[in-house]
Amino acid sequence: MANRAQRRKTKKNFDDDFTQSTKSTIIIISVVLVIILLFYLLTVAINNKNRKLKSKEKDETEVTIQYKEILAESTFVMFPHEYYVMFYDFDGPEAVYLDYLFDTYASGENQYIYKVDLGSKFNEKFVSEETNKKASKASELKVKDVTLIKIQEGKNVSYVEGNAQVIGNALK
Repeated sequence: MANRAQRRKTKKNFDDDFTQSTKSTIIIISVVLVIILLFYLLTVAINNKNRKLKSKEKDETEVTIQYKEILAESTFVMFPHEYYVMFYDFDGPEAVYLDYLFDTYASGENQYIYKVDLGSKFNEKFVSEETNKKASKASELKVKDVTLIKIQEGKNVSYVEGNAQVIGNALK
């Protein structure tokens, strides 16, 4: 009988150990899942916070193409057949007055004028200490500073260089 009692006691201990082991396993898995869930929620909260700070509504702006500013390479090929091309540095000391002269001349009827930014990297190969007043194509073109060229039928008919006042007088 002692053997039978001993087996029942061992079985009961085994069942208690199994139950205890199962409980501890379930508790460990639950704790791990809760920690993973907390990290996930924390990550989502931080990412959403960062997105809100860095995002802004896109401004719907209509794309417009401007034809006032050109590259120096296009000096002799613009439309119509007679027009002026004004060369100057858009960030230079006389830029505001030259912009005013440009806008004033361009506002007239049948008066065509284009401008070239000498400060642009695209136009730097045309800037030189020596000018070429007889240039007949873009590859020959060299300007030093503020310059106004009148083009007729793709040919250079007038070349004026100097300060803003000289250019203003040439446009009148």
